[in-house]
Amino acid sequence: MRGRGTPSPGLQMTAEYVADQFASFGLEPGAGDGAWLQQYPLTTLKAGDPADHTATLTGPDGAWDLKFGDDYLAQYESAAAEGEGDILVVQVGGERPDVTGRVVAVHVTMDNLQQVFGGGLGSMLEGEPAGLMLSLDVPEAFMNRLRRFLDGGRTRLGEPAEDTAPIVYVVHSHLPAAFAAMLTGDGDASGWSAHLKTSARVETDSAPNTIGILRGSDPDLSDEYVMFTAHMDHLGVNHDAEAGADSIFNGADDDGSGTVTIVELAQAFASLETRSRRSLVFMTVSGEERGLLGSQWYSEHPTVPLEATVADFNIDMIGRNWADTIVAIGKEESTLGPLVESVAAAHPELDMQVIDDLWPEESFYTRSDHYNFARKGVPILFFFNGVHEDYHQVSDEVDKIGYDKMSRIGRLIFYAGLAVAEADEPPRWDADAYARVVEDAVDADDAAGAEDGSR
Repeated sequence: MRGRGTPSPGLQMTAEYVADQFASFGLEPGAGDGAWLQQYPLTTLKAGDPADHTATLTGPDGAWDLKFGDDYLAQYESAAAEGEGDILVVQVGGERPDVTGRVVAVHVTMDNLQQVFGGGLGSMLEGEPAGLMLSLDVPEAFMNRLRRFLDGGRTRLGEPAEDTAPIVYVVHSHLPAAFAAMLTGDGDASGWSAHLKTSARVETDSAPNTIGILRGSDPDLSDEYVMFTAHMDHLGVNHDAEAGADSIFNGADDDGSGTVTIVELAQAFASLETRSRRSLVFMTVSGEERGLLGSQWYSEHPTVPLEATVADFNIDMIGRNWADTIVAIGKEESTLGPLVESVAAAHPELDMQVIDDLWPEESFYTRSDHYNFARKGVPILFFFNGVHEDYHQVSDEVDKIGYDKMSRIGRLIFYAGLAVAEADEPPRWDADAYARVVEDAVDADDAAGAEDGSR
């Protein structure tokens, strides 16, 4: 399907294929009004003319013009954005200053990455800034991933915003030495100002989520839902590939492995002689590679009540790496963790050990679709085998998938999902995790809403 980019004809065909599979198993359409597909509106903002971009720093000893594409990248929220003002350095986790009319500068490292990109930046600021400058002091590999993400265009839900502040990501090592030192707390911020300008081309479209439902059999519990999710999109086509070179980002592991497992789970649950007590929702989302867009849209426009959704089992990359181990990110946050461990122990024939997140510094927790359920209060488990040399490369091919491993993980998720669907009581959050994930998200959303209202 030519890499299933969001949006694309191949992605739309994939969504329809999954819907046909769900229908053949006897599921009900779950997108509302008898539809299988939940179409959501998209605006894609791609970099405009480099000449229409500006990032100029002015300090006590002169001015520096940063080069777009080399020294900095832009994030687009509107077709055009421009702002200038004195620099205000904001420390992650520090006091919440009034940033009105100032260009906010933030020193971003792998240590504070999750706080910045996980929704915490909005809660760090009071007022309306003239611009945002995120100085990325991160490994080259992370910078390259961000570059590829931004080069594909900034795709956002709904219509383009208006009157937004410009947002730029600066390579920290490319900054003037005195300015870089000031960002890390080793210099005086007074006397520095910035002029930022960004320009984008605007494209509008839509993309699908595919949703199917199996109604529960218990009259008291069938109005509660267990969710199973995976993203069916990937990176699409590499239009910069050399002539004759492979240009299709296949996404076999990321996340074909999760998508087909959702289809297998739907078939397995539909084949049970007696339906589970709770209802089950199977959803393949799109827009994950564009910033979790499809799951964000669903979380804001759910087709079954989120307050009645008792768990989300998210599957994103389960076809590679270890044959007998799977990471379940988030298992320390709720009773879902002990449950999946007990299921693995009760089924030794699966030969599958469930382990904790091995890479907290990579912030994978905020990088897949479960996150949009967790921040709305739904307990989650994210099944993930880690990245590999083919991650986000055209070489993520189907012939490298470990199908036996995938099937055993699928059965593990089936047994865990069935246990939740049959239990008298729903899963429970750990109180500290709930405060960290859900209450902090509410605070961040409230801050963002207040900021939007002030505009």
